[in-house]
Amino acid sequence: MMALDARSAYRLWAPSYSTENAVSAVEERLVRAMTPSMREARLLDAGCGTGRRLLAAGAKSATGVDLSEEMLAFARHTCPPAMRFVASDVRAMPLADASSDVTWCRLVIGHLPECAPVYRELARVTVPGGRVIVTDFHPEAYAAGHRRTFRAGGVVHEVEHYLHRLEDHIAAATDAGLHPEEVVHGSISTDEWRFYEAAGRAALFDEHLGLKLVLALGFRRRD
Repeated sequence: MMALDARSAYRLWAPSYSTENAVSAVEERLVRAMTPSMREARLLDAGCGTGRRLLAAGAKSATGVDLSEEMLAFARHTCPPAMRFVASDVRAMPLADASSDVTWCRLVIGHLPECAPVYRELARVTVPGGRVIVTDFHPEAYAAGHRRTFRAGGVVHEVEHYLHRLEDHIAAATDAGLHPEEVVHGSISTDEWRFYEAAGRAALFDEHLGLKLVLALGFRRRD
């Protein structure tokens, strides 16, 4: 299977992207636990996709950035008009410095060959003392042969992915002015059984149970 570049992949994936899968479910569980109260916070989702996570965040204000116009079309159709959506590469966002109190970059960084440019931009747009949460497809899952895939038109497609080790993330974030506070390894649990059953892959569940699937990192922007 030849991997699609991220832009081509998400163009195809957009109509069904909001459907949960094992990776997105594990990732959501981690981020929900790591995200502070958003009631008075300005939230930025760098790589927001269809905006589905912003809807449930309860932030004072919310901005989503994504490279895919197709994904953003769904976001603008389903999210309130007060939410702002911007088409942009997350490595060069047209946003003001220190304009976000909480910044997410969720399952995006693995589609890019280098961590450093992303972390520099996440640090730039986050207010000093603000929270930055980054998630990535776990290196152990990749080493075990798992890949980011999706189904469109009855065909399974793979999305290009670049392997970033934990130390790569920490080094790039630290250089950008972000202080590491939390590292969480999200594993496949019994909660994900339903996705295997729905996909007709129940026989694989016991083999995958406990596999580290998502790496989640929490940072604080240094003053």
